[in-house]
Amino acid sequence: MSTGELLDRTFTLYKRNFLLFVGIAVPAPAIYLVFQLLTAALTQPAGGAAATTASGVGTKAIVGIVVGACIAILGWMIGLAITQAATIRAVSAVHLARPTSVREAYAGIKGHFWRIIGVFALVAVVVFGGSLLIYLAAMAITFGAIAAAKTLGTLATIIGAIVGLAAIITAVILGISLFVRYSLAVQACVVEDIPVIQSLKRSAFLAKGIRTRILTVYILFAVLNAAISLTLVFGLDAVAAPFRSVQLIAALNALGTFLAGILAGPLATVAMSLVYYDERVRKEAFDLQLMMATLDGKESGMAASAS
Repeated sequence: MSTGELLDRTFTLYKRNFLLFVGIAVPAPAIYLVFQLLTAALTQPAGGAAATTASGVGTKAIVGIVVGACIAILGWMIGLAITQAATIRAVSAVHLARPTSVREAYAGIKGHFWRIIGVFALVAVVVFGGSLLIYLAAMAITFGAIAAAKTLGTLATIIGAIVGLAAIITAVILGISLFVRYSLAVQACVVEDIPVIQSLKRSAFLAKGIRTRILTVYILFAVLNAAISLTLVFGLDAVAAPFRSVQLIAALNALGTFLAGILAGPLATVAMSLVYYDERVRKEAFDLQLMMATLDGKESGMAASAS
């Protein structure tokens, strides 16, 4: 498939199986929605309580919000990994014209929970870890240059700032490159049922030569997701504005983010799953393998009937 055909196929599958993909996508946004609603409940109007900071959040509540945020992020990441895996199962079924449901999609990843979490976590560590090391080095260089300005002069500060900025840009580029390189790892793990490290290696192999295509697809759906999210949030804010309630506005913002997550969230996963299959067709003649497997199955069934 060309990129245009890939996008067309993505929207076609999504439209034809809308309730299936939306149903699968609920857990991860729901976890984050619960955290946002709890945060909104703890938010008080500014000046409404004695122990309230200038931001309108009680000082005792701040600790709870921070701890809750850490738990929510962890839960969201786990939920995202599982929903992605279930979505990949569903795409595999509908792409190959096999009937499936939300329950069957989640049942398909039963027994592989920790492997999927391992792939998701390792990709996150590789992508953010490598970039973070370069970023910290950039900060050290920049602050070191500023400190050296007292003895070496202004030129040292300028050189240090340039080097630090270049390192930060390098960190961003490295993070994007690693993310694209391993963007098919979860698909490989789910479809091929292979270990964590092997999944990353498979992703690197399948993504070779098409990284620009993968990045283009991700950017497109990221923009689409942001547009849907902003439209929903601004629309709900307009509804809440006459009530002048901080809690209501925060709750409706959370609802808008949740709706955007379940509506637009599955699209990128569907597209990447199609990219995965398309690359297997290109590089491994997967369509011929599938056809031969189907023929072998039919021949075995006919032999069994004859006997």
